[in-house]
Amino acid sequence: MHSVSQRANLIVCFGGVVLFGVLLLNVLSRSFFPDHIDVNLTGSTIKFVKRNPVELAQVHMSLQADLTPLFNWNTKQLFLYITAEYQTKETVVSQVVLWDYILKDKSKAVLKEKDLIKYLLIDHSGDLRGQNVTLTFNYNVIPISGLITRHKEGSYSFKMPTEYIN
Repeated sequence: MHSVSQRANLIVCFGGVVLFGVLLLNVLSRSFFPDHIDVNLTGSTIKFVKRNPVELAQVHMSLQADLTPLFNWNTKQLFLYITAEYQTKETVVSQVVLWDYILKDKSKAVLKEKDLIKYLLIDHSGDLRGQNVTLTFNYNVIPISGLITRHKEGSYSFKMPTEYIN
């Protein structure tokens, strides 16, 4: 006869193996769901000022995206953000986050935002004037179990003004 502790040990170990198997199937099923979406990102107005020694730019953006295909039974939330990338004399690539949002609900996954602005584009080198800037929509899919995946979709390029406003 087996004792009570041996039977409890067997049940706990069997439950752990079953749980591990279900989690493994969950992670492997991720490859069957789409990861890419269509994004329309545009910039509208730019306010550009200089506060010695820092340059500040307020970039107004419009965003249209349908993120519903990214939600499935394994998606916990999406982390969305828009970055501005540019080059200066001091740096090869500078990246600044201009907007971010955590999306937890599939019913709010269709984005039609106009005049987005959350953070300022701040450059400490003083070389931002006249530079080419590329806005890029990025998103991270955060699953219930499995690896977080990063994606870049949609971009918009423009040239910074050569003159400051007062």
